[in-house]
Amino acid sequence: MFTPTTHHPMAGSFASVDITPAISLTRDLPQGLPADILCVVGPDLAHHLLFTLASEKGLPERKRIDVTACAEGEQGVHQIARNIILFTLLLDSKITAEQAWNVYYDAWLSPSNLTTLQSQARKLLDLSSSLETWYAGPYSQLRFCDWGTLELVRDIWTGYTTPAPTASFHTVLKRSQQRKEETYGQEGQAVVTSSARSCAPLSVGGLVEALTELTEENWQATVKKQEEKQPNPVFAAALAAGEEDERRVLEYPADPLIGFHLASANAPLTPLSPYRIENADKKGIKERIVETARMQWGAWVEAFREAVGEGRVTVRFAAADFFTLCWTLKRNKECGELEAGWFRREMGLEVFGLEEGEYGEGKAPREFDVVDTGVLGDERGVLNVLVAGLGLLKRLPSATIYTDCYAKDYEAILEGHTSEFSLLLGVSPGEYWTNSTSVAVVDEVLATFSERYADEERPRGIQSRLAWKWNSLQVTGQSDQLTMGAQHLILFFEEVFRGIFKAYEVSQDNSKRRGPHHQFHFNTAAAILKVLCERLGLDFDEVLDQYAALPEEVRARTLQLEVKGWGTCGVPESSENTDALESVFGNNEPAFAKLDKKLDSVAITFTVPAERWKPVAQCSRDEGIPLPMKVRIPESEFEYTNYHLSFGTVKAVSSPDQADFQDIVDEDKEGWSGSSDMVVSLYIPLTTLAGLLESKQSVSLCTADPFYNRLAYRKVLDNPDCEIHRVPLDTAFVTKVLPGQRPLQKGTISVDSATEKLGESEISSSMIPLFTAKLDEKAEGNVFQIIGHIDITSDEGRVLLADKSVPIKMEQVSPFTIEVVFGAQKLVLPVTFSVPVSKEKCALRVARKSRYVEVVASLVKPLDIPQLDTHILPSTVIQPSGIPATLNTPHLNLDNLPILSIDEDEDEDPRIKFLTTLTSLVFSGRERRLREEVNAQDDDYTGLGPSPRLNFKESLFTMFMLSSGLQGGQTGLFAISDPKNGGIHMLLFVNAIRLDGPHATVVLDAAILPFTKALVDSKELEGFLLLIRTLECCTITVDDEELKMWKKALPAFVERCRTWEHNPNTCEYVTRSGEKEQKTIPLSLKEGEKVICSCGRGKLPADFIPLPEWDETAARYSTRVAISPVYASQLVEDIIDPELARGLAGGSEKRVESCRACGKVEDEEEGVVLKKCSRCLRVKYCSGECQKRDWRKHRMECEEAEEHHK
Repeated sequence: MFTPTTHHPMAGSFASVDITPAISLTRDLPQGLPADILCVVGPDLAHHLLFTLASEKGLPERKRIDVTACAEGEQGVHQIARNIILFTLLLDSKITAEQAWNVYYDAWLSPSNLTTLQSQARKLLDLSSSLETWYAGPYSQLRFCDWGTLELVRDIWTGYTTPAPTASFHTVLKRSQQRKEETYGQEGQAVVTSSARSCAPLSVGGLVEALTELTEENWQATVKKQEEKQPNPVFAAALAAGEEDERRVLEYPADPLIGFHLASANAPLTPLSPYRIENADKKGIKERIVETARMQWGAWVEAFREAVGEGRVTVRFAAADFFTLCWTLKRNKECGELEAGWFRREMGLEVFGLEEGEYGEGKAPREFDVVDTGVLGDERGVLNVLVAGLGLLKRLPSATIYTDCYAKDYEAILEGHTSEFSLLLGVSPGEYWTNSTSVAVVDEVLATFSERYADEERPRGIQSRLAWKWNSLQVTGQSDQLTMGAQHLILFFEEVFRGIFKAYEVSQDNSKRRGPHHQFHFNTAAAILKVLCERLGLDFDEVLDQYAALPEEVRARTLQLEVKGWGTCGVPESSENTDALESVFGNNEPAFAKLDKKLDSVAITFTVPAERWKPVAQCSRDEGIPLPMKVRIPESEFEYTNYHLSFGTVKAVSSPDQADFQDIVDEDKEGWSGSSDMVVSLYIPLTTLAGLLESKQSVSLCTADPFYNRLAYRKVLDNPDCEIHRVPLDTAFVTKVLPGQRPLQKGTISVDSATEKLGESEISSSMIPLFTAKLDEKAEGNVFQIIGHIDITSDEGRVLLADKSVPIKMEQVSPFTIEVVFGAQKLVLPVTFSVPVSKEKCALRVARKSRYVEVVASLVKPLDIPQLDTHILPSTVIQPSGIPATLNTPHLNLDNLPILSIDEDEDEDPRIKFLTTLTSLVFSGRERRLREEVNAQDDDYTGLGPSPRLNFKESLFTMFMLSSGLQGGQTGLFAISDPKNGGIHMLLFVNAIRLDGPHATVVLDAAILPFTKALVDSKELEGFLLLIRTLECCTITVDDEELKMWKKALPAFVERCRTWEHNPNTCEYVTRSGEKEQKTIPLSLKEGEKVICSCGRGKLPADFIPLPEWDETAARYSTRVAISPVYASQLVEDIIDPELARGLAGGSEKRVESCRACGKVEDEEEGVVLKKCSRCLRVKYCSGECQKRDWRKHRMECEEAEEHHK
């Protein structure tokens, strides 16, 4: 199988909540369009789904959402059962939101709540005797991908109907407390960064501290025996432990408060703001936190009931491994079959098959707008989950696959070769090439630098939720045409996996616990190679032939050639190799030769007695370490890590010399907790097996990890090879397929090759570039080149090509496009790559006789491409609808976000001072240093630097500071003016500053009024503009490049908060494209022309801007926008200098006071006297000149000292 095989015999823990606040599953999808979503079931499913639906409250056109949720392992099935209990209780509308909270979150229930839960479980059991009866009942919106899932869930519901023994339940909770103290210490500081996420963007002012204290209080109340209450059967069933499972625990922190957006609990809000707490000033901060969470829960519950009632949501559950579900859906999509030979779980012999009524008739989705893998990437490898999920991702610019991982080093995400794999797979995180994101991690970063952590204990990175999107669809709106030579692909692939395996084997410490036996073996490698071949339009078998042709010393045994006969989903299929056995045995065939001479591989099965494997499993439990294993042929030193485990007794059906011979296993469902023999099954090449049998060799099961062997297993096994058990190979069962599987017929696969296009997006020109990736043969290591090849087919082009006097040169017109220019613009051929390129790293090849030109580009990093400086918030069109898709700007519903109270007539509320830090950190450490250099060179700095990106961020910072009144005066009116190019180009009217907790930031709720020549000439706004001149308006001076950035960003600012529909008959994004003219966003960058479509003009809330003549004139031409601070991506650079982070976080590091600008230390003898900034009374300078030079930097963090208000 393609599934990574690392086992965890230690008892699983039950996580009742996730440690991240709720997110919208559709935040990267355009508003109003239906969404098919695939996700992994965890403790966060209900939070994310309910919040997703609540995020659309009030929108006129709400999405139809179809969610397919798969559950990993036993605890995953418990989460399915638990979520269905919650959802059905909510649909019955007989319980309050508070009761639903108690039943779902509390470990101890009152008698009434216990009765409610158990009655619901009995009701569900009565309704679920079959899939037919379930779908005929009141909960048909909750569906199952197969009958087996419902059976497993029914078993858990049955357990809910029986009261759990209080004493044993309390014993488990006491053990959980002990585990928590061993892992996190008595104070449980592990929740610090989690609390910062929940409190963002306002994790200052005691909010994190209060939430941390509440979490600890809630935990202590949970683990303490509550005399008047009884165990919650949901918790008790998931924590039920036999003698072997005495380590099973409830995961800390088990606090539902962490799952909500709590910043509004400590923020000053306007009287009409969403989630405003009445009489907040009379309540303590802890009380406000709880009330905020309860308010949000109530709104989410209401949204769920409304969505289901309107038929807008369907949830499908699959009790199956993520890889199992993905590859089964892939085969169903491509071949129409309901099975792919994959087992439901990593252990066990039940093959997963889709329900015919849903998937045989094509009713259920098999391609998705969103594939959310959660934290699976950290556990199974981001590369593995990307490969599995990409085959199900729709070919749309908005389609997204999410991976959560610690992503400090971009290249490390995909095993040290993220750039190369990103190119070949065709996807990349939206924030990488733009080096920008509107999702802030400021609060979390500062939390890691707080006094709570010593330097050696500080977390190494920040958990990042990466949104991977199709590269080419974001650039050109069409599929690219990338291919690669088979030899180059296999050389790259071999070197990558040789490095993975080698690095793992030599690892001497526990800091590198990722390796082939944890996340990779030759089957996972084969899966990656298969998907790459499909993507690049290559034949998998031909690529393997290239692998076989490599010299023996080059091959790292990362692949085994028998995978050539394996189907798309990792199960052997019949081949044309009918004489394989004769070449080995001649006429003396073994008994198993009767099975099928067309199979390149067969299955072997052997058993390991319980007395041999149980001590190893117990060692794993005692040490709390995983158990990676491998199958060895000791005499030949063959090793296999692509085995499958089960427990029970093996029985033979018919005799080994019969063609229908198979083995079946009487399975012991207790697994690691039982006392049955372990059953080990794997595929092995037919010819290899024949040779091994002839030489009377043996087969053994061993522990595989060198580090864990040294740490623990070698002591238990008492042999240098860490061999658990060995048997003669001729005693193993030899069958066509693994127990439980059936032979698969060779499927007809529709290869998604590099030449496939997207209908209307096909360019009509005959001279379309074809792109090839290759290794640079002159460079050391895996240095990739991308070659854009154009055959010159036009008569004009051939004449110019033949004339040697016509110069041919390259010009870069965008980060992605190099133009090949013949003469003085006589012929211009654009070569648009799917990833950014730099002209300085490109070479031009001109073949005048062969009549083609090529642009040879090298892969580069984002900071190496100057043109990317203005590529910050791009949008593209979804073909053929013309609806914009944003790349790295999440969508939000402005009317649901809390509104900060900022009244210039009242004293400044200290609780809004967080805005200064939050918005000033839009500048990365590198950008801050660049700004300091600019300031140092020019004492008369005008505000415009050499970098348009820095200028753009400076303008945003100014808007937030003046809108909030934190620095200087206060105004919500801004004019974007380019004095050298037409003066004022647009007006921005700020209605409010809103808290955007889901994205840990703030947002300006505003209206944009772009000036066009037609609008100015009409003189309709003449009176209104005269009025504007009398008001306090801040003029944001920009140059031509920054003005273009504003125009490029406007579509994203508009689209992310859209509450209206694009009219396909009048929308300029659709109608302004002719046969040759491509649909573009923005519409134009030229002076006086339209930038955004007119569909949203005038679609503003009533009385949005309190100005005379607003509704009658200006509002008719204004469009609502949501403007957030734009941060650098931690995938590209340090988003904040550690020294600055320590200072902002209140770190305890001692520092010698010095001049902030020049660094001079106070020295009276030398005449150096440091004086404090008169406003903040914190920063010191040695002179007025230094203070002036540093002001542009210091103004971002300068807050008026409290002493001024005493």
